[in-house]
Amino acid sequence: MSTRQPAPAEAIRDFQEAIRRITRALTVRQTAGETLKLIAEEARSLTGAASVAIGLRAGSGRLLDFVAVAGENADTVQGLQIFTDDSLAEAAFRTGQPTLLGGGADPQTRQNPRSHTAAAVAPIKREGAIIGALFALNKTDGAAFTPEDAALLETLVEYVPLTLAHEEAEIALAERKRELEVLYDAALTVSGSLNVQEVLNSVLDAVCQHLPHQAAALFLLNDERTHLFIAADRGLNDDDREIQLAADGPVTARVLETGQPLLIADTDLEPDFDDLTTERRTRSAVIAPIRSRNDILGLILVSSGQATVYNANDLRMLSAVASQAGIAIQNAWLYEDATRRAEEATALYDLSQHVNATLHMDRVFQFVAESVVNLLKVDKFALLLMDRQEERLVTRVSIGVDRESFERIRPRSGEGIAGWVFEWMTPTAVADVAADSRNFSAPIHQEGVVSTICVPMAVGDEMIGVLMAMSSRRRLFTVAEMELLYTIANQAAVAIVNAMLYQDARSKSSAMRAYFHRVARALGSALEAQDMPQLMADLTIEVMRADRCAIYRVDGEVVRLQATSHFRSSTPPDAGIPLGEGLAGWVARRGKPLVIPLLSEEPRSRQHAWLSRERLSSYLGVPLKIGRRTVGVVEIYTQEPRIFNAEEIKLLTQFARRARVADRLVVESA
Repeated sequence: MSTRQPAPAEAIRDFQEAIRRITRALTVRQTAGETLKLIAEEARSLTGAASVAIGLRAGSGRLLDFVAVAGENADTVQGLQIFTDDSLAEAAFRTGQPTLLGGGADPQTRQNPRSHTAAAVAPIKREGAIIGALFALNKTDGAAFTPEDAALLETLVEYVPLTLAHEEAEIALAERKRELEVLYDAALTVSGSLNVQEVLNSVLDAVCQHLPHQAAALFLLNDERTHLFIAADRGLNDDDREIQLAADGPVTARVLETGQPLLIADTDLEPDFDDLTTERRTRSAVIAPIRSRNDILGLILVSSGQATVYNANDLRMLSAVASQAGIAIQNAWLYEDATRRAEEATALYDLSQHVNATLHMDRVFQFVAESVVNLLKVDKFALLLMDRQEERLVTRVSIGVDRESFERIRPRSGEGIAGWVFEWMTPTAVADVAADSRNFSAPIHQEGVVSTICVPMAVGDEMIGVLMAMSSRRRLFTVAEMELLYTIANQAAVAIVNAMLYQDARSKSSAMRAYFHRVARALGSALEAQDMPQLMADLTIEVMRADRCAIYRVDGEVVRLQATSHFRSSTPPDAGIPLGEGLAGWVARRGKPLVIPLLSEEPRSRQHAWLSRERLSSYLGVPLKIGRRTVGVVEIYTQEPRIFNAEEIKLLTQFARRARVADRLVVESA
């Protein structure tokens, strides 16, 4: 079949029209494949070839992938891959110049076994490198391809790299547009709140809306920066949410230490990667660190059940969102911290005002319980005090637990979590109570307690009990929350001790009034003067709940023992003490009460040899006066450490005055 050869002017017009059509195709929205197909069709029309194909190098460059075909056998050739060494482009690739094959145009190709095929091949170059070739095969009129055909093809192939570059630019533009959309969405949602949990959820929503995923999680570092816990998630079940990642793990350390995002195309090639889900296997993932300024707060991990789902663009987008998230999270933390501190300061002030404004124990307990529940946002609470008679911690107030059941848990020092805190005077936070070995000896998980924070209550060096803030769901308590509970415990301890002392003083006051009547009756009887000091000593033991009592009479420069109660015969007190020396001598000389919480630390107690053989801890001595003259001393000792307060000193002084012990001592002296 023969075709009419176009006249030169007509051929030029056809070529110009073809160039216009190709150029116009580059300016409209169509795929690179469509434009390459147009180039192939224009080349076939201009050269009169039966078929034209565009092949691009694939893989390592040894293969040609036919991406566009026009004319005969288009469906068969489209998508075909052949080795470049076995293709008609071998000479063009070698020389970098257009090549004519068959028809005798090139004497060097006559020996080529493919020389019977009339063809023209033009190499496709991009930035100096050959990336493929344009093939024109078998003119429809049976003629051979000419150098003019080769020149024409050489011009047309210039549009192939332009098409590829245009497509890449479109892809890059689309990807950048996607990134901007994601960042814009993230900016609207993430920066629109100062609530930490809302920020975390917004970050994950923005990521999951634009990235394919079967599971995603936002991890934050714990206070010790040893582990990462899940703060927000998508696609995880309750068990999956308990997963924690070690900060020094092979994969996590790579992200945290370098601060760079990580793309895992196939987890089969990353054996150290841990699945997010227990139900489905992860095949690919992207991980980006969450940074705020120079500090890494955690990371975002998005995973898929298919391999090679993510690319570098996805990684870059995730990294951009993670960076924005870091700033938003830090700002939310700062805001919440400032708000929390203001609320805590107000609440602690109110607590201090309330607990210090009452001496009623039940009111103190209630104020403390309500403060802990409100400030730490827990649903369970208990305050346990040490019962010195039973040597067990006893629940005095509780919230959110079965009262009768919880009160049956009475740990000794060292038993259970509460007993451990009491013994070691060390606060502790437990995320999983049931799994903690300390819980076994006094279990509280059976009361619905999942997590707890427990701190000691002490006044000075004396432990009095513990505070327990508890949660019915798993919770990781922070250092700040522990410090807050510690502050409450310190205030509570002082208030509780004051309330205890007040109640004890009231009890003693009641007892004192009862004994006043007894003393009055005794005085009204035929009681001899010499018997009064002994009665006073015996009654003082009962009134003051003391373990020893001694009454001394001032005799010139000596204070002489007048009566004792509950002293052992093997260790009697001093019969006489020089005025101004020892304990009773000091009280007699100064005419002032003397309170000693710890006798072992008091230098004046060393004047009394008998004290070294007794296990006595605390001392109270008050002067017995007539007018301003000190005529005697009544002193009491206790085995347990005790701080005598002003109320107790007043009670003992009034007791002695009303019993007119001083008058009897003067009579005795005379």
